[in-house]
Amino acid sequence: MTSHSLKEKYLLYKVRYQHDAGAYGLLYDAYVDKIFRFVLYKVSSVEDAEDITAEVFLKSWQFIRTTNKRVSNLNALLYRIARNAVIDYYRQKKRQDLPLTDEDQYRDIVDSRDVERDIDLKLEVKNIERALDRIKDDYREVIILRYVEDMSINEIASIINKSKSNVRVLLHRAIKRIQEILSE
Repeated sequence: MTSHSLKEKYLLYKVRYQHDAGAYGLLYDAYVDKIFRFVLYKVSSVEDAEDITAEVFLKSWQFIRTTNKRVSNLNALLYRIARNAVIDYYRQKKRQDLPLTDEDQYRDIVDSRDVERDIDLKLEVKNIERALDRIKDDYREVIILRYVEDMSINEIASIINKSKSNVRVLLHRAIKRIQEILSE
């Protein structure tokens, strides 16, 4: 479901004005895997990611039903709530580092019959993971949203509450920093 499809707008209308749980269930089904994956990248614990994802959808349900504003971009709303929920999670845990992920999440990427290619790809993934662990959290976040979640600059700007030009600068700096780390 695209973030601005007619069907999505209709379902949002039913949720907001008719408090239709079935309509929200369809929206949930369309977005739950993406939001869970995004949260899992941030917390690296399946149980915590499940809890946070559930919290995201509960908060979005409440927001859609009670806000005076019309929700025009559900995708951005969900990612913003998820981002804030992860921040709250780390505040509660009093952690500094935001680990990205573990090797299991890349199994589908490295599923190949060519063993040599598998090894090269695993090494590449490990190198990229290490590089991502060494860059600033802001850089890591825009890289994940852009290249893992395949979001547009506009969507990222809306989620992280920055201008489009600021997002472009963050992406440029993040890529440059990753290239520097990988060439060390």
